[in-house]
Amino acid sequence: MRLDSVRWVLGALPWAVAGCGGPEGRASSSTTMTSIATISATATDSGDETETSPGGTATTGEPSSDTDTLPVTSGDADDDDDDPKFDLGIQPDVDQEIEEGCTKVDFLFVVDNSGSMEDDQANLIANFPNFINGIQATLEDVDEYNVGVTTTDAYDYNVPNCRVLGGLVANTGGIASSSSACGPYANGSNYMTEQDDLATSFACAAQVGVSGDGIERPMNAMEAAVRGDHAGAGQCNEGFLRDDALLVLVIITDEWDGPGDPESDGSSGSAATWYDTIVAAKQGIAENIVVVTLSHINGGACPPPDAFFNPADIQTFTEMFGENGFQGCITGDFGQIFSDATGVIEEACNNFVPPG
Repeated sequence: MRLDSVRWVLGALPWAVAGCGGPEGRASSSTTMTSIATISATATDSGDETETSPGGTATTGEPSSDTDTLPVTSGDADDDDDDPKFDLGIQPDVDQEIEEGCTKVDFLFVVDNSGSMEDDQANLIANFPNFINGIQATLEDVDEYNVGVTTTDAYDYNVPNCRVLGGLVANTGGIASSSSACGPYANGSNYMTEQDDLATSFACAAQVGVSGDGIERPMNAMEAAVRGDHAGAGQCNEGFLRDDALLVLVIITDEWDGPGDPESDGSSGSAATWYDTIVAAKQGIAENIVVVTLSHINGGACPPPDAFFNPADIQTFTEMFGENGFQGCITGDFGQIFSDATGVIEEACNNFVPPG
């Protein structure tokens, strides 16, 4: 094919492209580049002297001797706007790795500090080291942990600015407590991090004792802590919860809470309103929340012994999180329960949805 034949094909190319292009009548850049490469190869390699004129008539002739000096054009010099446009846009970096899963976890332990909880607190403390060690061994990509403890009332023995419902425990007191100044912790806050000896610090904070209010409000305490009621500058929970962390709620109580409590009104709201509060606090992403409840289980292995110990609304709340909701018996082996819960937390971490 002679070069003037190439010149004609190139001149006609914008019209051919326009016939099969997008909304502006222009083909994709990859299609155009392929067409140009094919024509160039044909012009260079073929010895065929047959060419097609713009009128569609096949003609033959001798190859031109001045092909090295002929400019390749696409029509008249004034028709530059008809030339093919090769807009390749911004090409993705194929080597860029997309980060998946969570790299941070926030644990909030809501611990019932009423008169019936001494043995249960001891069970929790004894099994926490294996739990947190199992979490750290399983979640290999997680390197930042925030761990906070709150009680089911406005804890009177806490540091002064934390004596509010949902305040994180930095100091304990009362019957069967550790009676210690547990915080401030390694980072200077009222919650523990990976910088702390978590087993030792947690044992101090979680042994909140049994001198608390007999009208437990674990769900309202949970809401206050997660909603950020005390998270402002200089407040008790400042910096505790992070938008880009998986939130793990561990609720430990042996009694009813919520509407219908035969002993008292307990927490205001219902399973549905508690769920909405927690999910809203995590930018509406329920997948980024795990709920582990240790209580009695209706229809399970450890049913409530009577109406006072029926956690019906807490159980419903936990079940609303689907596969991210886990229930264990308050009377059971906390070691096995935490081991089973670790698998739920791992799966939730793998499925973590980055906010925004």
